Amino acid sequence: MTSTAPALVTPVPRDVWREVHAADPDAVVTQSPEWADALATRGYADASRLYELADGRRLVLPLAARRRAGVTVSEESWPYGWGYGGALVEGGDLTAADARIVLDDLRRRPAVLRAAVPMPLRGGVWDEAAGPDVTRVPYTSQVVDLDGGWDRLWESGFKRQARNSVRKAERFELDVRREDGTTAAGPDGRGLAVFRELYAQSVDRWAAQRGQPLPLARRLAARRDRPGQVAAAAAALGERCVVWSVLRDGVPVASNVVLVGASGATGDGGGGRHAIGWMCAMDTTGIARETLATYLLHSLAIRDACEHGVRWFHMGESDAGSGPEHFKRYFGAVPVSYAALRFERLPLSRGEEVARRAFGAVSRLRRSS
Repeated sequence: MTSTAPALVTPVPRDVWREVHAADPDAVVTQSPEWADALATRGYADASRLYELADGRRLVLPLAARRRAGVTVSEESWPYGWGYGGALVEGGDLTAADARIVLDDLRRRPAVLRAAVPMPLRGGVWDEAAGPDVTRVPYTSQVVDLDGGWDRLWESGFKRQARNSVRKAERFELDVRREDGTTAAGPDGRGLAVFRELYAQSVDRWAAQRGQPLPLARRLAARRDRPGQVAAAAAALGERCVVWSVLRDGVPVASNVVLVGASGATGDGGGGRHAIGWMCAMDTTGIARETLATYLLHSLAIRDACEHGVRWFHMGESDAGSGPEHFKRYFGAVPVSYAALRFERLPLSRGEEVARRAFGAVSRLRRSS
């Protein structure tokens, strides 16, 4: 059963988008118009949609389009690697009926791929609204509840492993710096440069772990261009994109990129209800393991969020039982299951799954040979 079509405006006027963003207490920074600006620098067009409902509320769906030769290939909220999208709603009480309006609209769009990636804590509402024709791509995010503040979290939320590791890391002479988008790329900033160097090291490490040819891994990484994404986000978000970096004796050790706050939708400390640990990288020489710098960096980012009145810290997606999942649990993170919802005119998800399995099989063969 489809819902009644509301009045629709697209693209959404920026002043209206900001008003709705500010009026949704669970808005995340990746739903802001400034985030759309970051995507625009990476070749995406603003296809955002404003729904004016019969009861007077306004919904905004951030949406990015890819177009080729005049043909709309995809419309996604958001594309893979660009964080959480989904609808903003005045008052914050998103219902399954609201989500169904958005999905019905996406269902009718002509693009080959149409998708919504909701904020995990709203995933249940979107799943309830989705019909049988929606392709669900399951994810599990790790989320830390900051209710009660830093002292409570440190004493009863963090596991002993995390507390002991942070204390040990503090004994090393580590040069830790917190920068935001206004300074990280400046003449005196180092955040983006550190992330770029460490990410390049990580690409090589991942290639070795997967048995992937190094030239291929580097080409794929250059195509994704995660450092370019971070630079675009820093330029668009300014103070709301925080880049943490750690050096030891001038050598880059670890980097964390955290997205904080929401324009207008603030907690007691002005940081918004949600902070997102978006990207991170660490050295491959063993310094990070020796100094436990990643424990220190994550604890500082979480403490910073607590001090800004944030309620939820999103540590990102991890496979169940994986090393990253265990690491995040040390900080009190709990798994939250949700799904990206996709309408496909071609079997894209099935093809991606087949490609992943084939790639995994080839990687296993290369490692065993």
